[in-house]
Amino acid sequence: MSGIAGMIRFDGKAIDQTDLTAMIRLLSHRGQVTSQLIDQGILLNFGGIPESSQGTPIYATADAAIFTHAPIPQPFSTNYASSGPASFDTINADFAVAIWDSTKQTLFCGRDPLGVKPLYYVFQPGRFFAFASEIKALLALNEVVVKPNEHKFREYLVWVTDYVHYSAETFYASIFSVLPGHYVEVTDHRLQTHPYWTINLAKFDTLKTPEDYSSVFNDLFTAAIDHRIKGKKVVGAHLSGGLDSSSASCVAQALLTKQNRPPLHTFNIDPELPSADESEYVRAVIDHYPLRHHTVHPVADVLDSVLKINQLFDRPEHFIIPSSFHLSVSLKAQQVNCDVLLTGHDGDSVITTSFDFLDELFDANDWDGLQQAVLQFVAPPDRNLRFVREDWLQLTDKAKFETYVLYFIGSKLKKRLKNQSPGVVFRTLHIQKQVFGLSSSAIVAYCYKRIKDKLAHKTLIDNALSSEFKQRVPQRVQPSTNELVMSLETDLAMPVRQILNTTNVICNEQMNHIGAYYGHQYSFPFFDKNVIEIGLATPMAVGFDNGRGRGLIRHGLKDVLPATIVSRLTKANFVEYGNLSAQQLYQSTHELFSSASHPIWSVIDRDEFTKIVTIVFNQQIPVIKKTRYNWLLSRIIYLSLWLGSLPN
Repeated sequence: MSGIAGMIRFDGKAIDQTDLTAMIRLLSHRGQVTSQLIDQGILLNFGGIPESSQGTPIYATADAAIFTHAPIPQPFSTNYASSGPASFDTINADFAVAIWDSTKQTLFCGRDPLGVKPLYYVFQPGRFFAFASEIKALLALNEVVVKPNEHKFREYLVWVTDYVHYSAETFYASIFSVLPGHYVEVTDHRLQTHPYWTINLAKFDTLKTPEDYSSVFNDLFTAAIDHRIKGKKVVGAHLSGGLDSSSASCVAQALLTKQNRPPLHTFNIDPELPSADESEYVRAVIDHYPLRHHTVHPVADVLDSVLKINQLFDRPEHFIIPSSFHLSVSLKAQQVNCDVLLTGHDGDSVITTSFDFLDELFDANDWDGLQQAVLQFVAPPDRNLRFVREDWLQLTDKAKFETYVLYFIGSKLKKRLKNQSPGVVFRTLHIQKQVFGLSSSAIVAYCYKRIKDKLAHKTLIDNALSSEFKQRVPQRVQPSTNELVMSLETDLAMPVRQILNTTNVICNEQMNHIGAYYGHQYSFPFFDKNVIEIGLATPMAVGFDNGRGRGLIRHGLKDVLPATIVSRLTKANFVEYGNLSAQQLYQSTHELFSSASHPIWSVIDRDEFTKIVTIVFNQQIPVIKKTRYNWLLSRIIYLSLWLGSLPN
């Protein structure tokens, strides 16, 4: 594994040796430490060597995986010497880096666009700046006061249905995270945050046909895998049987075979629930390639796992359900000495379904095209749109078409009502009724369902924060990736927030963290700079693939993936698994925070919490309606465990 840390004193004092010793001790699991003395400070590197630029007083320490066939020596200090911090945007890498420019007496700390490599810091103007790959190395510093950041609790404990931007604040009042796709510029009395990430789609302007896009995706994705397994002795991969993990596993094994290297180790977790069973698809991959496959099961001792997680992880967002695949797979990967684990995370956001093609046709008033696209979308008999109607699979083809058209058009017209008069909206509905041949009874049934759903939604719980906490800790805007995302979306005229958001970044940090303790590096080929760009450059019609979705993968990797995977349209349903896991988590831990004096009850309303617990355990409520409550319960428990572990 690897990591970085360091400190600069701006007050003329020497670095306290106990601070330095503590930082090295707490990050020792990330590798052998080497150091570089700089002006009134030190740069530390775990598992690597700090850089220095020949002829210029520029020094760097980097935790980086660089994805190029011919990396230059001292890449960060050399690139900075030539282009300054703008050079962060020129490198295809997962990285966290700190660069000290002695001439400017300025430190630059940068982080890769998707935050695969974590980097945290504490800054006391006029006194010191310190940074590290893990928060615990900063909390050990003598001058850092450990104080919870209650404003972070709001973000963490409120259920939302939209993408949340990743924020710089952490659960500790004085500790911050370098934002993905940004760098911080630090001098003795000032810290400024700058975005650097740009996305170049112009290089794909010559592509014309679906075959062109698929071919380029094949080349770029294969290169992304090749870079990530280069020089690794034991290569592993998550293999759930889904399109993304199967793509990573199959391409990796094809490359290993071609390079006459040992077979890939693949891992899947078996929750032993029919609703989450993907063994058919896992078997399709195993039968196709000579893999060394490992099926793992949820960790049996939940309480012991929870306590271990609480000890290892720095912040509640990183806590994982003990029965999740992360812990089980990491334990098994450690046993077989894997030094890299590929995952399909988060292929869905990078190579999307392109079902937004329907929105594109609607906005263009292309009613014939929209009708054809909807027919293609609802046609596959194994596509189950339960979110539209519970009894979807029992509907006739005509009923499926009518139901989905109304669902889709209804959501679009709802948005238009905000900007157009009701008369205009209803005239549009009348036109579409004629174009799509919708029956009046279907429209009435749809309107009735919308009203019923809206009334039901009023009773849903989206948080359990106490009224006293809400008054004590008002909402506030946090520094986040929001401005960068908005700027990229404006420049590209397309969404980017599905890629850069707090869920994806936290998952990256989580896996980096657990991998560091269990001896392997997680790597995400779908977050390769070039793969992201080809995904965004691909026209919706190409990705839509006549209603199947994800056309880039289905066509680009058709010669690598088993036919069963290429044609797969379904996804496993982990809702039941999530519900059982939340119940298991509560049963194993509730005694740890049941006392009225526990600090969680200064945040959470006990009555609302009891309602959530009741819903999670109520067998009369369909599990599909429990997702938000499983989420809320788990997060409240994680926060309670974290609060209980803090010094008084």
